[in-house]
Amino acid sequence: MTQRLRRGALAGAIALLAGIALPAAPAAAAPTRYEAENATLSQAAMATNHTGFSGAGFVDYVNVTGGFVEFTVTAATAGTATLNLRYANGTTTNRPMTVTVNGTAVATGTAFNGTGSWDTWATKTFSATVAAGTNTVRASATTAVGGPNVDFLDFEVQAVGTTEVQAESATISQGVVESNHTGFTGTGFVNYDNVSGSFVQFSVTAASAGQAGLTFRYANGTATNRPMTITVNGTAVSTNLAFNGTGSWDTWADQVVNAALVAGTNTIRATATTAGGGPNLDRLRIGAPGSGNGPTAAQLLAKVTSCTQISNGRYKTDEDASSATIPVCQKTGGVFWQADMDIDCDGVRTTQCNENTDCCFQPDTFCQANAGGPLNAAQLPYVVVPSPSSTWDYRNFNIGCGTVVAVIFNNTVEYAVVGDTGPTAIIGEASYATANDLGINPDPSNGGTDSGVTYIVFQGSQRVSPIESHSAAITLGRQLATTFVNAN
Repeated sequence: MTQRLRRGALAGAIALLAGIALPAAPAAAAPTRYEAENATLSQAAMATNHTGFSGAGFVDYVNVTGGFVEFTVTAATAGTATLNLRYANGTTTNRPMTVTVNGTAVATGTAFNGTGSWDTWATKTFSATVAAGTNTVRASATTAVGGPNVDFLDFEVQAVGTTEVQAESATISQGVVESNHTGFTGTGFVNYDNVSGSFVQFSVTAASAGQAGLTFRYANGTATNRPMTITVNGTAVSTNLAFNGTGSWDTWADQVVNAALVAGTNTIRATATTAGGGPNLDRLRIGAPGSGNGPTAAQLLAKVTSCTQISNGRYKTDEDASSATIPVCQKTGGVFWQADMDIDCDGVRTTQCNENTDCCFQPDTFCQANAGGPLNAAQLPYVVVPSPSSTWDYRNFNIGCGTVVAVIFNNTVEYAVVGDTGPTAIIGEASYATANDLGINPDPSNGGTDSGVTYIVFQGSQRVSPIESHSAAITLGRQLATTFVNAN
């Protein structure tokens, strides 16, 4: 197909020079993270004068009674939610708060005691019943000293009909229970020894025989896949299942496999198959078959059969296209377009993406990696959005770096992130990795596809963090896609 002349990093630089940056309100994988600085604040303000916070800052309460931080969170299903509120209190005086969910108190005057310094953070955990869809979580100061500094809320729902088994309570071979990283559930997680054959074995009881969805929550702080074979009652149901890097050992993701269980007791074993051992394993969740996989391609496509156009005009698919034919359309909770796919190979130089493989290669991307520097188009599935123009400005629709995009092609769904910006008049472009995962020729010189690609961009403050964690994008994408299907 025709090679597009891309602007990528140049467009980003222009936007920054104009004083407009993409918002970054990250959300981690399962649970979903909501940064306090992006919440609704009353008698409180964002600050950055202490270290160790997540995101762009933290919230400093005014020293009065009644100041609050209110988070708006989304639950894919109704159920019991786990709320983890991260805070710091550099004084020796308790700064109690009342936590309400949808206006109902779930914790009254709960202690937020001193953490030793304002740079030392701790977590308070609460449970609450939530409804499917939007919920509000408010943390209100109850004394004249105000609340502690609040960094973020991690939010996760256990759907009705699911069962959880903590990895630290399972049978462990060549591994150890630890708690030296953050974000785990229960009392810890299992750190596999770096050896092939190490395993964690769970014992679960099924009321009746049938298919079940097995969701393994894990962290992998390396850039190397740590595959495992999953067996149920001695029979392999998934061989060398990928447990790819999550960005850090503090960032957790889900990997899902379906399997048949027998009535009564079942043994489920996750065994490392390489010398690197397995990832850190937090828990196993058992639910309905397919639970955690998100909607199918057909279910998503059924929601985008009609277009309410929000762009002031239409886009071309390529620079030399004779006319502009692609509108941007609005649905509840997302925007979408249906176009072609050109290949973006900008960013980190790799064997696949460099000046020799791509005539238009640029060693930068508008969105930056968590530690700084450009994204890796050969490794990270990301989508390129048109740079802001009079035709359409994505920034006005709560879309930015790390926003999740469901990319659909040939009955396959790929969850990517917004990772770069492109020409103002052209739409339909994604990274080498996105194309490769969808079975599209990813070669930047002759690859891509001329049609048949649907891009659904989920609006809102939830973002993938770190942006380069594809597993985090998958987990968040499945949740947002479920909400999208239910809302349209």
